[in-house]
Amino acid sequence: MIVADPAEAQVRSELGALKQTLGRSPGYVLHFRNLSRSHRLQAARDLGRFTIEAVVNVIIDKRELAGSTGLIRPFIAQADPMYLWALRLALERVSWFVRDRGGEAIVTFAHIKHFKARKLHDYREALRRLVTEIYWPAFDAHRFRIRGPKRGELLQVADIAASALFRAIEADQAGDPERHYLDALSPVLYRRPPGPITSYGLKVFPAEKANRGGPLEWLHGYWA
Repeated sequence: MIVADPAEAQVRSELGALKQTLGRSPGYVLHFRNLSRSHRLQAARDLGRFTIEAVVNVIIDKRELAGSTGLIRPFIAQADPMYLWALRLALERVSWFVRDRGGEAIVTFAHIKHFKARKLHDYREALRRLVTEIYWPAFDAHRFRIRGPKRGELLQVADIAASALFRAIEADQAGDPERHYLDALSPVLYRRPPGPITSYGLKVFPAEKANRGGPLEWLHGYWA
């Protein structure tokens, strides 16, 4: 989730208003998974109207990776490498957004249980030595930060965005994805024409999953 510095106070206010709508106190830490279905929908709809610049999502088909052969995909199928691979893809897109608009980015990640902060900083240094599509001037002025959802309050908004997307993509118990979550988020998805949204706001890996005839082909409907 990308928020411009001048809009940060407004987004905090919008998060506070959402908590009030959901009957929560101002200090309550919103976790999407703990909300009722009706409150999840409300949160996603409200987020689609927040004063944020864009939402970038990375969608990884773990089942596809688990059955892969070769060198790269089986390695990515492991927990930490998968997280870091998703991080790389997200950083690329955030950096493009910043490059196109100017300025720099302060990046804050949510704390993940059993994932050491040192791995994140080491991975950043490793990426600098590789050929990637990351526009590094977007990040050079700041180290990455790791926060919990209480200290990093706006991570609660990012949790809503990521969790609502998961509900939209992954089939529910009846076997159907809940695409209305993605309808709600659509206004804030990162779009960069002429490229497809599955390369930007809804980055899919492996990419062929979103190609014509693939199970996520329908995501292209959110391009416009």
